[in-house]
Amino acid sequence: MKLNKISAACGLAVAVLSAQAFAHGPAVTPDLQVFISGASAQQLTLGKIVEGMMTAGTIDVFYDTNSSGKDYRAYFGTVNGTGTSLDGKKVLIHNRAKGGSVWGVNPVARAQAISRMAVDGTAGNCAAVANAVFPAATYKCANTVNAVPDAGVSDVEPGLFSGINVANGDSELTDAERAKLTVASQNAVIMGIAVTKNMPLASLSRAQITSMLTGAYQDWSQVDASLSGPIIVERRVNGSGTQAGANAYFLGYPCSTGKLAPATASNSVAGGYTVVENSGSGDVKAALNALPATKMAIGILSTESVSTTSDNWKHIPIDGVEPSIANAANGKYDYFVEQTIQYRNATVNGVAAPSGNMAVFLADFITRSGNPDILSTLKGVSALPTNYDPTAYPAGQVMKGTKLNNTCQPTQLFY
Repeated sequence: MKLNKISAACGLAVAVLSAQAFAHGPAVTPDLQVFISGASAQQLTLGKIVEGMMTAGTIDVFYDTNSSGKDYRAYFGTVNGTGTSLDGKKVLIHNRAKGGSVWGVNPVARAQAISRMAVDGTAGNCAAVANAVFPAATYKCANTVNAVPDAGVSDVEPGLFSGINVANGDSELTDAERAKLTVASQNAVIMGIAVTKNMPLASLSRAQITSMLTGAYQDWSQVDASLSGPIIVERRVNGSGTQAGANAYFLGYPCSTGKLAPATASNSVAGGYTVVENSGSGDVKAALNALPATKMAIGILSTESVSTTSDNWKHIPIDGVEPSIANAANGKYDYFVEQTIQYRNATVNGVAAPSGNMAVFLADFITRSGNPDILSTLKGVSALPTNYDPTAYPAGQVMKGTKLNNTCQPTQLFY
């Protein structure tokens, strides 16, 4: 298929041209700027999609200085091989992951200006990174500016952001506001529970995890009599799709009449049970890595994050089932969420819906998000059976089940 050939060609070109200087920098004027906000768990997916749209050797990668790319990233290169009006255009894609998924939903629907990294030639703003090789950051930029996102990505469907799933200080979208979003489902993200590597149990039950996330269990001795010490929970902030997915799966919120509330930082006990609310997935990993060997913790992390030998955390099986694409695709592991991408379909607050090259970009971006070549390079992401023909994908790369973009309903098997 055409996309496969494009990706293969891009991969070869990257290898050949990796030692060459990148063609685009902060002083270059883009032909088109696109601002995509939302889920931090989808940063790697977004980067791979963008890579497949651009000519190898022309791509510069920008990270913000303050969070080393956890909050803000940008990609700047020349589009090639799309067969659209974008080919030959210099396109700068801004990505904001700060705060999580709801920032790819509410500000998009409301045409609300939010912060993104400033990528420009202002003296002292963006500094080149010595000897950087793609896909590492070639520039780091210090400043941010406010702008209205053109589109947003979310771990979960926009309708799940109600009640405590709404970011602090924000409000739930009305039905009228939600109707101004065109929502496209993307792929399944396999979610997981991470633990510090000093936690010796081979598996945790769903009930045990629920008790820790709600504060019903505050000491590891309540989890297993062989353990002791206060539990540390590295959760995500309200407004995070990762947190909303965990609230639905473990606590039944807002899905069940018997729904539970997750513990918050206010439930922390001095010297004891501790709950930390993290802005992004990168913050959860950093927090787990920073814990001393005397502390044991759990954290909420999609399996798109992969533990290395130098990390202090690992994903743990739930009820004895390993969190993997294979197990999720086969219906054995059902802790997963379904990504969406959304954009305005009407003028809001004087900001028009995407049109022209912006609309062309978004259409191509959505199509490429299901490209088998892209999915095969990513951890923890699988195609949905409602979007893609299973026979066109490698075995185990398409989910047998889906929640039909409704996180609250049980998984339905399609084949």
